[in-house]
Amino acid sequence: MRRDRPFEAVLEEAVTQLDHADRRLAHEIAAGVLRTRDELDGQITPLVSGDWRRTPADLKDLLRIGAYQVLRLSRVPGYAAVQTTVEVAKGVAGARGARLVNAVLRRLVDGIARGETTASTTDLAGRYSHPAWLVDRWIERYGTHETEALLRHNNERPRLVLQPARQTVDQLQAALTAEAVPFHDAPLGAGLVVEARRVLGLPGFEAGAFIVQDPAQARLVQFAAIPENSVVWDACAAPGGKAVLLSHGCRRVIASDNRRDRAARLKETVTRAAAGVSLLLADACRPPIRAGSIDVVVVDAPCSATGTMARHPDARWRLSPRRLARLVQLQAQILDGVAATLRPAGLLVYMTCSLEPEENEEQVDRFLERRSDFRREGDDLFIFPPDAGTDGGYGTRLRRVA
Repeated sequence: MRRDRPFEAVLEEAVTQLDHADRRLAHEIAAGVLRTRDELDGQITPLVSGDWRRTPADLKDLLRIGAYQVLRLSRVPGYAAVQTTVEVAKGVAGARGARLVNAVLRRLVDGIARGETTASTTDLAGRYSHPAWLVDRWIERYGTHETEALLRHNNERPRLVLQPARQTVDQLQAALTAEAVPFHDAPLGAGLVVEARRVLGLPGFEAGAFIVQDPAQARLVQFAAIPENSVVWDACAAPGGKAVLLSHGCRRVIASDNRRDRAARLKETVTRAAAGVSLLLADACRPPIRAGSIDVVVVDAPCSATGTMARHPDARWRLSPRRLARLVQLQAQILDGVAATLRPAGLLVYMTCSLEPEENEEQVDRFLERRSDFRREGDDLFIFPPDAGTDGGYGTRLRRVA
């Protein structure tokens, strides 16, 4: 991930040879370290002899992995966390690095036994392990209380939520009940929360009975209120969950993405769980679709993902002000690119999983200034994670009037 690869991609490669229990443990440790990195550093740094900033990156991560197990995983005994981390350090950093890991983690374990704490960071960014620049902008927008609630939400483990696909919700409930899989209704009236963690083993997975999708994303599709029998272009469709939901009741759905790796995942999802969806490898900025031929365009735009940081714990560390600015520019290019494909009176649905105004309402305001032939239709939808108990998101409906 230090080479800027997404967490989910590197995790999937790394745990291929592990059994199910060890996969879960590896996932929990890795995601936990990402969610609490600054907090862990606050515990570790005072115990390191020398300059923490000059500690090699691999050693820093090993210390975080060991410290996370000591501090957060009660089922892993402290001595076991120290021993296994030291063994890994021998292969990664040699005998000298292993001695450092051993010394620091044993000091941490001993300090906990004495009821001591070494945490010195009391600000919100340090306490909840988020970039300070991001916390500052959230405080300015939402206030301290709401920002802390958001940070706390981001550090919680997200729930597994199923949305019906080839089965109805009643059929899905019956199948889960028959297999004794505990479930309950998801927030926002969208989907079922299941207690199981092994998705592939759930009844109906292979047959496409359901997709895994957060209630916020399903709610955004509901908000779109797309008329039946519409021809719909899902312009940034990967990984495919929205295309599956859009296929219910639409005359035709065209789902596209501009990257082959993402298009492959889109194809996998749609093939398993939907019917009547045409796939296309296409750049939404320069669409290969005839002007004025589409009833509805859905743009689930590439964004900062600040509304999904609980589900994607690496997102907080991958984002920067410069990257945010690049995303805002890309979103504007996509909106300009897809607009011409809509027929007169066609509907453009713009949505993100971002909490940032320049990606959401301000982006739409700028588009409407450029395009006098579009109008907002109804109020925008904004989902704030702590209030909804889901991921966050934004959506708006824009009608082409000429």
